[in-house]
Amino acid sequence: MPEETITPYTFDESGSPSRPELSAEPVDKRPMIIGIIVAVVFLLIFIGLGWWLFTHPVSTAILRDIFIIFMGLGVFIIILLLIILIVITAYLVLKINDLIQLLDREIKPMLANLQTTLGTVKGTTSFISEQAVKPVISTASAFTAVNVAFKSLFRRK
Repeated sequence: MPEETITPYTFDESGSPSRPELSAEPVDKRPMIIGIIVAVVFLLIFIGLGWWLFTHPVSTAILRDIFIIFMGLGVFIIILLLIILIVITAYLVLKINDLIQLLDREIKPMLANLQTTLGTVKGTTSFISEQAVKPVISTASAFTAVNVAFKSLFRRK
Protein backbone atom coordinates (compact mmCIF):
# COMPACT_ATOMS: atom_id res chain seq x y z
CA MET A 1 0.00 0.00 0.00
CA PRO A 2 1.62 3.31 -1.03
CA GLU A 3 1.92 5.96 1.65
CA GLU A 4 0.92 9.54 0.93
CA THR A 5 1.72 12.88 2.47
CA ILE A 6 -0.84 15.41 3.56
CA THR A 7 -0.42 18.93 2.23
CA PRO A 8 -2.52 21.88 3.33
CA TYR A 9 -5.12 23.46 1.11
CA THR A 10 -4.00 26.30 -1.10
CA PHE A 11 -6.22 29.10 -2.35
CA ASP A 12 -6.39 30.34 -5.92
CA GLU A 13 -7.11 33.94 -7.01
CA SER A 14 -10.89 33.57 -6.57
CA GLY A 15 -10.46 32.68 -2.89
CA SER A 16 -11.78 29.12 -3.18
CA PRO A 17 -9.58 26.30 -1.95
CA SER A 18 -7.91 24.13 -4.53
CA ARG A 19 -7.35 20.45 -3.99
CA PRO A 20 -4.01 19.47 -2.51
CA GLU A 21 -1.77 17.49 -4.73
CA LEU A 22 -0.42 14.13 -3.66
CA SER A 23 3.26 14.05 -2.90
CA ALA A 24 5.66 11.25 -3.57
CA GLU A 25 7.14 11.59 -0.07
CA PRO A 26 5.70 9.06 2.40
CA VAL A 27 4.14 10.09 5.71
CA ASP A 28 5.61 8.44 8.80
CA LYS A 29 2.67 6.68 10.48
CA ARG A 30 4.73 5.09 13.27
CA PRO A 31 3.91 7.75 15.91
CA MET A 32 0.18 7.32 15.26
CA ILE A 33 0.45 3.52 15.49
CA ILE A 34 2.51 3.73 18.70
CA GLY A 35 -0.04 6.16 20.20
CA ILE A 36 -2.92 3.80 19.39
CA ILE A 37 -1.05 0.84 20.89
CA VAL A 38 -0.26 2.78 24.09
CA ALA A 39 -3.92 3.88 24.41
CA VAL A 40 -5.15 0.30 23.95
CA VAL A 41 -2.63 -0.99 26.54
CA PHE A 42 -3.78 1.64 29.09
CA LEU A 43 -7.42 0.77 28.38
CA LEU A 44 -6.71 -2.94 28.92
CA ILE A 45 -4.82 -2.18 32.15
CA PHE A 46 -7.75 -0.14 33.50
CA ILE A 47 -10.25 -2.83 32.49
CA GLY A 48 -8.10 -5.52 34.16
CA LEU A 49 -7.65 -3.40 37.28
CA GLY A 50 -11.40 -2.78 37.47
CA TRP A 51 -12.14 -6.48 37.08
CA TRP A 52 -9.56 -7.38 39.75
CA LEU A 53 -10.97 -4.77 42.18
CA PHE A 54 -14.51 -6.02 41.52
CA THR A 55 -13.59 -9.65 42.21
CA HIS A 56 -11.45 -8.98 45.33
CA PRO A 57 -13.53 -6.79 47.70
CA VAL A 58 -11.14 -7.12 50.68
CA SER A 59 -8.19 -5.81 48.66
CA THR A 60 -10.45 -3.10 47.23
CA ALA A 61 -11.37 -1.96 50.76
CA ILE A 62 -7.70 -1.85 51.77
CA LEU A 63 -6.76 0.13 48.63
CA ARG A 64 -9.72 2.46 49.24
CA ASP A 65 -8.55 3.14 52.80
CA ILE A 66 -4.97 3.79 51.64
CA PHE A 67 -6.28 6.13 48.93
CA ILE A 68 -8.40 8.02 51.50
CA ILE A 69 -5.36 8.39 53.77
CA PHE A 70 -3.23 9.78 50.92
CA MET A 71 -6.04 12.16 49.91
CA GLY A 72 -6.25 13.39 53.51
CA LEU A 73 -2.48 13.93 53.61
CA GLY A 74 -2.66 15.82 50.32
CA VAL A 75 -5.43 18.08 51.62
CA PHE A 76 -3.46 18.65 54.85
CA ILE A 77 -0.33 19.63 52.91
CA ILE A 78 -2.32 21.99 50.66
CA ILE A 79 -3.97 23.67 53.67
CA LEU A 80 -0.57 24.01 55.36
CA LEU A 81 0.92 25.60 52.24
CA LEU A 82 -2.03 28.00 51.98
CA ILE A 83 -1.57 29.06 55.61
CA ILE A 84 2.14 29.66 54.97
CA LEU A 85 1.26 31.67 51.86
CA ILE A 86 -1.23 33.81 53.82
CA VAL A 87 1.35 34.47 56.56
CA ILE A 88 4.01 35.46 54.03
CA THR A 89 1.56 37.74 52.23
CA ALA A 90 0.56 39.45 55.49
CA TYR A 91 4.24 39.92 56.39
CA LEU A 92 4.98 41.48 53.00
CA VAL A 93 1.96 43.79 53.28
CA LEU A 94 3.19 44.99 56.69
CA LYS A 95 6.71 45.54 55.32
CA ILE A 96 5.34 47.54 52.37
CA ASN A 97 3.26 49.61 54.81
CA ASP A 98 6.41 50.31 56.89
CA LEU A 99 8.27 51.32 53.74
CA ILE A 100 5.48 53.69 52.70
CA GLN A 101 5.46 55.30 56.16
CA LEU A 102 9.25 55.66 56.08
CA LEU A 103 9.11 57.32 52.68
CA ASP A 104 6.31 59.59 53.90
CA ARG A 105 8.38 60.67 56.92
CA GLU A 106 11.51 61.22 54.83
CA ILE A 107 10.04 62.81 51.71
CA LYS A 108 7.74 65.39 53.35
CA PRO A 109 10.67 67.25 55.01
CA MET A 110 12.62 67.03 51.75
CA LEU A 111 9.70 68.57 49.86
CA ALA A 112 9.44 71.35 52.46
CA ASN A 113 13.17 72.07 52.06
CA LEU A 114 12.79 71.99 48.29
CA GLN A 115 9.93 74.50 48.44
CA THR A 116 12.01 76.78 50.66
CA THR A 117 14.95 76.50 48.26
CA LEU A 118 12.72 77.24 45.27
CA GLY A 119 11.36 80.33 47.04
CA THR A 120 14.92 81.51 47.70
CA VAL A 121 15.90 80.90 44.07
CA LYS A 122 12.82 82.79 42.88
CA GLY A 123 13.65 85.74 45.15
CA THR A 124 17.29 85.73 44.04
CA THR A 125 16.26 85.62 40.39
CA SER A 126 13.87 88.54 40.87
CA PHE A 127 16.52 90.54 42.73
CA ILE A 128 19.19 89.92 40.08
CA SER A 129 16.70 90.75 37.32
CA GLU A 130 15.66 94.02 38.95
CA GLN A 131 19.07 95.16 40.22
CA ALA A 132 21.55 93.93 37.60
CA VAL A 133 19.96 92.87 34.34
CA LYS A 134 17.34 95.60 33.99
CA PRO A 135 19.84 98.51 34.28
CA VAL A 136 22.21 96.84 31.82
CA ILE A 137 19.38 96.34 29.31
CA SER A 138 18.19 99.93 29.82
CA THR A 139 21.71 101.29 29.28
CA ALA A 140 22.27 99.14 26.21
CA SER A 141 18.95 100.19 24.68
CA ALA A 142 19.66 103.89 25.39
CA PHE A 143 23.10 103.55 23.82
CA THR A 144 21.62 101.83 20.76
CA ALA A 145 18.95 104.54 20.48
CA VAL A 146 21.57 107.32 20.60
CA ASN A 147 23.72 105.44 18.09
CA VAL A 148 20.82 105.00 15.66
CA ALA A 149 19.84 108.67 16.11
CA PHE A 150 23.36 109.86 15.31
CA LYS A 151 23.57 107.57 12.28
CA SER A 152 20.27 108.82 10.92
CA LEU A 153 21.17 112.49 11.55
CA PHE A 154 24.67 112.40 10.15
CA ARG A 155 24.10 110.07 7.29
CA ARG A 156 26.32 110.61 4.23
CA LYS A 157 24.63 110.71 0.90
